[in-house]
Amino acid sequence: MSKRLVMIDGNSLLFRAYFAMREMVTRDGVYTHGVFAFINMLNKILADYEPDYIGVAFDMKAKTFRHEKYPAYKAGRLATPVELLSQIPLTQEVLRAMNIAVLQKETYEADDIIGTVTRKATEAGVESVIITGDKDELQLIDENTRVVINKRGVTDFDIYDVEKMRERYDLTPLQFIDLKGLMGDKSDNIPGIPGVGEKKGIALLKQYGSVESVVEHADEIKGKLGENVRANTEIALLSKELATIFREVPIEFDPEELLYRAPDLPKLTKLYKKLEFNSFLRKLELPEEEEPVRAEISAEPAVISAEDFLRSVPEGSAVVAEMQTDNNHVGMPVVSCVMLYAPEQALYAEKTLTAFDTEIFLRSLAGRRYRLTGMELKVLLYSACCYDVTELEAEHDIVIAEYLIDPNRSRYHLTSMMLKYLRIAASEEPAGFRRLQAIGAIASEQTGVLREKALLKLFREVEMPLIRVLASMEKEGITVRRDRLEETGLELDEAIRSYEQKIYEAAGTTFNINSPKQLGAILFEEMHLPYPKGKKGKTGYSTAADVLDKLRDDHPIVADVLEYRKAVKLKSTYIDGLTALIGADGRIHPHFMQTVAATGRLSCTEPNLQNIPIRDEYGRNIRKAFTVSEEGRTFIGADYSQIELRILAALSGDEVLIDAFNRGEDIHRVTASRVFEIPMDEVTALDRSRAKAVNFGVIYGMSGFGLSEELGITRQDAQRYIDEYFEKHTAVKAYLDAQIKAGKADHEVRTLYGRIRQIPEFASRRYMDLQLANRLAMNTPIQGTAADIIKIAMVHVDREIRERGLRSRLILQIHDELIVEAVSEEAETVKELLIRNMENAADLKVRLLCDVHSGTTWFELK
Repeated sequence: MSKRLVMIDGNSLLFRAYFAMREMVTRDGVYTHGVFAFINMLNKILADYEPDYIGVAFDMKAKTFRHEKYPAYKAGRLATPVELLSQIPLTQEVLRAMNIAVLQKETYEADDIIGTVTRKATEAGVESVIITGDKDELQLIDENTRVVINKRGVTDFDIYDVEKMRERYDLTPLQFIDLKGLMGDKSDNIPGIPGVGEKKGIALLKQYGSVESVVEHADEIKGKLGENVRANTEIALLSKELATIFREVPIEFDPEELLYRAPDLPKLTKLYKKLEFNSFLRKLELPEEEEPVRAEISAEPAVISAEDFLRSVPEGSAVVAEMQTDNNHVGMPVVSCVMLYAPEQALYAEKTLTAFDTEIFLRSLAGRRYRLTGMELKVLLYSACCYDVTELEAEHDIVIAEYLIDPNRSRYHLTSMMLKYLRIAASEEPAGFRRLQAIGAIASEQTGVLREKALLKLFREVEMPLIRVLASMEKEGITVRRDRLEETGLELDEAIRSYEQKIYEAAGTTFNINSPKQLGAILFEEMHLPYPKGKKGKTGYSTAADVLDKLRDDHPIVADVLEYRKAVKLKSTYIDGLTALIGADGRIHPHFMQTVAATGRLSCTEPNLQNIPIRDEYGRNIRKAFTVSEEGRTFIGADYSQIELRILAALSGDEVLIDAFNRGEDIHRVTASRVFEIPMDEVTALDRSRAKAVNFGVIYGMSGFGLSEELGITRQDAQRYIDEYFEKHTAVKAYLDAQIKAGKADHEVRTLYGRIRQIPEFASRRYMDLQLANRLAMNTPIQGTAADIIKIAMVHVDREIRERGLRSRLILQIHDELIVEAVSEEAETVKELLIRNMENAADLKVRLLCDVHSGTTWFELK
């Protein structure tokens, strides 16, 4: 996962913050409302984007190099209010207390600094997010850089990437500079060409590509526009130069300075008191009974060699350990391992590892049967599995524990946990001994919290054992036939060309199919297809999939566009993307993530195997490329049948649903019969399909509007289906209402196994937030319980396979399905243990059932 840099345009955001707030003045007469609103914006940015690196760039008072080129640059601007100017140094003081880098350089603007830093970030493979109120920075967008524009107020932002630039302007980011050169910029007093606004500027660039080309072809441009271009060629070129962000600013900074670190709490507390920011103070100050924030952990260890550590520390001891690798499954070098044993006298060891001694060390470590505590222990266990060392025992992973305690976060930083549990304000993540000491101390504190929240059983019996299961699955991987992928890629290339030709023939012209703006103009202006949304928005016609789906029957071009898009995505994501991840052993080794989905579900990255389509022909061909590793092996897949509906029946106690499931009836036919009042033997395929949508709509809290969109029926009919469902299934309605009531009271809900999900949206006054909160309260216990059950099944299946000494291995989890690559002579044994462990993973009022399939390719499992 790449690191993320957030760069903030300080002047731009402070200006908007100042005018977004009513006046605030301290008792000493200091204006603070701009600073206050800026901090609110900053807190939202930190929460939304969770940066690894962060910096805030500011302009300086001195004139810039642009004034030398054009003395009238920015002339005519209204003077900045003194009350705002006085808040710039205050804002910078707050940022420094928060340990956020402040960057500025005489003769250069904040834009130039941001452009320089993000250029260096791109070169280093770091993702950049630029936060600003100034559209000039849209020119900095690339595949690795997004720009977030603050539109109004404190929380209203628009996110621009390459696709959004095409949709909004139908230009590349670099062409945005040319647009400014043609139309100028009144706010910066950049002149541009008279009479050229955004629309004419874009038209010129679509025809000629750049300012330079417009100037070169000025004689071809007719009418008044041509006269203006010819009379202002030098002005246009100068305007482009003024509008171009300079990305080679000679500013000295160490990337380490930009690391996002915990704030200097004593300094920040003192500053907030001075500024009378009591609401911020309440979030910082500690309750009186707690100890004050400390600067670091004390006590020094005895540093010994790894060999002495393994000899000295008793077998079965609690040890904090961490393996340092690049976590790259295509070819992952192990760098080192650090270990800490901390009874009365702490013992600490570091071991630099090479290809020659890694296996020996890992086997020695496993032989000591230490109970391991760490941070992201799967990295250590995966490294061990690569050498067939499977005896390491993970006892406490602080990231997994924190995920159970607070599942809504997307990242879990050590510095944040140090502040939360140890009251230690670390300016950066500690290293070596102090890092392990902090991890061990956090683990001890988390154990109490897990016990208090009744999460300890789930943590110890499900989540922690699962780490070793996932590490083993990642090590095993799955064989992929490169030749089959390439063959499908060639077919997709041909399909893309074929769809292009059909689309151009239907449109009567060639255009950029990937441009929403051009496509919208073709469909709704040139071809006069009915626009489902009535009138186009400010950025043109929407050509999103949900819009085009409604027009499939109006013209063949619509279906061709949708198929073209699907083929392009399949080619880039699943052919090019998968091919790059095939290791030297011919296998893809995905990363299974335990701490991403708030519901408890696992996710999969590098690649995301859970999203490869099965209903599409090319998606099926991609799955055919995933094969068993050798002859004499077979894939066996076991898939839970309608597990979420079964859980709903069990949790709600609905006797009709429970009885139908336990008698093996088709639940969708039963629902159709009851809701639509049709005899069972008269239920048609269409009736069943609609009942299926109702069943799953109920789980996900779907409204009448949502169901009407799903089924293509009127909203009134859809709402009637839902109402009639609840009339026939009052226990389900009572259960869902009870979940909403509990969510409103506690702002959280639980799964059957105690997993917690906080729902802060219940505290909102916004209608949309409250509707989302209701849906989450209804769905989370069902989806989360399903996630818990399949995790339990994975632990049991993997454990039995190993305890029985089988050569077959669990290799994939895809939603509600487990896939084993089995040795053929063990196939029947594997089928039996898969079914037994999965169907007995939970003791519910409803029987769990599995469908089992086998084959030599992934495709054959369905």
